[in-house]
Amino acid sequence: MFADIITLLGSETASRLVADFGGRRLYVPQYPGGQDALSRSIGLTNAIKLSRVYGGDRIEVPRQPARRTQILSLRAAGCSIGAIAHELACTRRRVLQVLAEARRAGFEISVRH
Repeated sequence: MFADIITLLGSETASRLVADFGGRRLYVPQYPGGQDALSRSIGLTNAIKLSRVYGGDRIEVPRQPARRTQILSLRAAGCSIGAIAHELACTRRRVLQVLAEARRAGFEISVRH
């Protein structure tokens, strides 16, 4: 289901939703008014988009993946070491450590361009 939300709202907005509500059940109002928690988090326009599909329901918002998982995913998606460090607010050295640990553990990290 969350993949559908990413398609509906885009990855940046879905990431904000995870950052604000990850690990919780979130009520999606049928008619967002701009002052509800959802609208404050992702903006009224995006809250309305979400309400058209899920209005009146509760959705399970997944937890934010561990930083290690995020580093591996971003690298596999073709992001540079510097871009990953900037995106996740960590050092380049930490990114390189995680990638080296993954290689030692037998994970092949192919970079998509």
